[in-house]
Amino acid sequence: MEKILLPKLESRLTKLSLDHLNPDDQRQIYILRDDELGGFWGTKFRKYASINAHCLAQNIPNIIATGGINSNNLAAAATLCAEKGLKVSAFAVDDHSENPNLQTGNRFLLRLAISPENLHLIQREDKPQISTLMRELADKFDAKGQNSLILEDGGGCLPAVKGCLTLADDIVRDRQEWPKGTFPDHIFMDSGTGLSVASLAAGLLKKDLLKKTRIHIVQMAGFEEQVLQAFSNWVTPVTGVSWNDVAERVRVYRPLSPRSYGATSEELFAFIRKMARNHGILLDPIYSGKLFMRAFDLIHGQNCRGNILIVHTGGISGMMGFPRIIEDLAPPSR
Repeated sequence: MEKILLPKLESRLTKLSLDHLNPDDQRQIYILRDDELGGFWGTKFRKYASINAHCLAQNIPNIIATGGINSNNLAAAATLCAEKGLKVSAFAVDDHSENPNLQTGNRFLLRLAISPENLHLIQREDKPQISTLMRELADKFDAKGQNSLILEDGGGCLPAVKGCLTLADDIVRDRQEWPKGTFPDHIFMDSGTGLSVASLAAGLLKKDLLKKTRIHIVQMAGFEEQVLQAFSNWVTPVTGVSWNDVAERVRVYRPLSPRSYGATSEELFAFIRKMARNHGILLDPIYSGKLFMRAFDLIHGQNCRGNILIVHTGGISGMMGFPRIIEDLAPPSR
């Protein structure tokens, strides 16, 4: 593995008290607050810590990234890479919004952080051409004597793995919140491309700790094949750990309704409001909201026992693109 130094990446742990839990229940539910790591960007801050360190070490000034126009990843790339003096060129897939002129959430942040000449809007039907377009841009940089790094959806690339592996380090470190020697029996985490959660499984396996816990993945797009691809494309080449090595201790689920990626519902919005008002936890309707809904369903439906950890991966900026979340609010009282 490439020798690069990363900043100290540690998130706090909070204990969750749920109204519907039996007071005599022995289950302990904790949340790893990666949503507080690196501003808006949560767990993606880990990923870009190693991407940026790799680019600076290898004299790579240009990042070429892709994703949806509202994606967490593109907005994270635009800001976190710019912080290190790297230039980001983004191929953003249009979402065919009913109001394309409305600049909110990640769309707003992306437009703010990337100059118009470096932001290429791609129609959804032209998405298969993106790999070719990114390669052509890389060739143009190469002709100028400039190196570049191509990031696939979700920031997928080999240099990202080292940063993603820090999540396992953070979970197992000694901390005041855990009773000494405690380790979660169940870990719940959301997944898009599967890179972060595949790295978590690989990291725990290499520490000989995966046999002590079960990882529950709530996969927002695709299914188990997303995690398998993350192993084969990135995690296995870096760590030597394959899907077959961890499959026995990993379970993959789809969200509760609405199951399709990007879809929302009034039930989901109501759940997000409840978590904010009752527990002070902010969730977005694309990733974390669906993660927590599914996690609570599985915790009770499968009667999960012992210490339970939910990894809040962040994505709060995406919430700002859904003003309907607060449609139940009455005007403030005077």
